Amino acid sequence: MQLHHQQIQQCLNGHMKVVALIPVKRFESSKTRLELIKNQKIVLTELMLKNTIVNLRKCKSISTIVTISADERVREISNHYNIEYVYSNEKGVNYAIEVGDEYCKEKQIQSNIIIPIDLIFMNSYEIELLLSMARKYQNCSIIVPSMRMDGTNILLRKPFNLYETSYDNNSYYEHIQSSKKNSERTIIINSVNLSEDLDTMDDFKRIIAQPTNRLSHLISRITNVI
Repeated sequence: MQLHHQQIQQCLNGHMKVVALIPVKRFESSKTRLELIKNQKIVLTELMLKNTIVNLRKCKSISTIVTISADERVREISNHYNIEYVYSNEKGVNYAIEVGDEYCKEKQIQSNIIIPIDLIFMNSYEIELLLSMARKYQNCSIIVPSMRMDGTNILLRKPFNLYETSYDNNSYYEHIQSSKKNSERTIIINSVNLSEDLDTMDDFKRIIAQPTNRLSHLISRITNVI
């Protein structure tokens, strides 16, 4: 694998550019396992997306934030927050990340971090810690598993073309195997905040039972939407 001269200089200078990729389904087709009505899912998805963007904008180590979606509302929200938007057909998360990787290739940015919108307790401080770890290595992969240890909540690849993603198919195990085959360093991070996601009604009930941040408080009132 060859690195561009610009990328090598970034490594030497300690100013590694990192793109944050946020794949987003169409609002109506988001969170199919939640027993919520259509309007509640739309409001929930918008809240989660805005929360993700706001937190990532606080991260000084992230050079660019890119949403990837077929939903026009995602483009509008991205424009509002002055971040990048890339259109992608609704073909699943892995396809969306391929589109994001192509963006990184075109912009000659070496690394990316993939952030889903349903990390209710995500905070910029912990994201910055992950990025600071990545700066120590020329070639590495950082994986944050879901609470159930089956999915991948956050994935950082440096460089981004270390391996293709394997979401929706026991991705935590698959990403570990791919990382061990292709990267010099595989780092697993277990975080109470970053491992908590919102996929099932059990997740929903647990989050609203003890809301501890602004987003979880808002979600606790989502059933009032009609």
